[in-house]
Amino acid sequence: MALNGLFIGLTTIDIQYFVDSFPGSNVKVKTNPPDIYVGGPATNAAVAFSFLGENANLASPVGKNSFSSTVLNDFKETGITHFDIAGKNVFQPILATVVTSQNGDRNIFTYNPDDINSEISADKLINEIKPNIILIDGFFPEIALHVIRKAKKNNIPVILDGGSWKPQILNLLPYIDYAICSENFLPPGCSEINEVFESLKSFEVDFIAITRGEKPILFLSDEGIKEIEVSNTDVVDTLGAGDFFHGAFAYYILKYKRFEESLMRASKLASMTCKFQGTRKWLKCANRIHY
Repeated sequence: MALNGLFIGLTTIDIQYFVDSFPGSNVKVKTNPPDIYVGGPATNAAVAFSFLGENANLASPVGKNSFSSTVLNDFKETGITHFDIAGKNVFQPILATVVTSQNGDRNIFTYNPDDINSEISADKLINEIKPNIILIDGFFPEIALHVIRKAKKNNIPVILDGGSWKPQILNLLPYIDYAICSENFLPPGCSEINEVFESLKSFEVDFIAITRGEKPILFLSDEGIKEIEVSNTDVVDTLGAGDFFHGAFAYYILKYKRFEESLMRASKLASMTCKFQGTRKWLKCANRIHY
């Protein structure tokens, strides 16, 4: 029987330009036409979970706008079941402009959207999906908080994708089982990684890991902080790799129940996605049997 994952958070439109190198100030750069992808932390995580053969359910606002059909077509192609928390209301699409250099580095220009009143209740999401695991990315905290409170009562594990610190995360942390954060995730009062581990432990988060790009992943074990080496790969584009890591981790922790092994396997899949331009080409080239 397939596993059910529930992913709550952001759906974006990513407009990606590829350049030889990042320009200086006041320079007009001519490039090839940009690629346009559907993205967002929770959305891309759901894509990876679906790629690995499980039921990916995404709760995010799309609503009515000029990009709605593009987004819904992407969900269909990637096998995602979508619950639109914007309902049939007009919703301003969340755009991100991505500039990727020849070595795979990228700059992203975007913004944090305001919270919205969800058109779908937490009860509906829990009762209809019956999730085995839930991932939140910190956006739209009102609906996320209602869902993970119910998850706690029903012993459903919750993953936090901690890309960067957001004030609303403070209210979410008491309900988190797995915090998988980037090195840019710095709670108040924290200036270095050891302090981040201590801060998250104070909220009784059971499992904590910090990803650092191509540098080893740090995670908390019974013996203290340990490292997991990241696979060497010829990097073409890192866009979405961290999101795919989180979605793959959601799958592996359900399958193997072991934190370190799940991190290792998720890292392997995320590294593989960096061999391809954009965030969808890898889906057509990779064989999920190997992951």
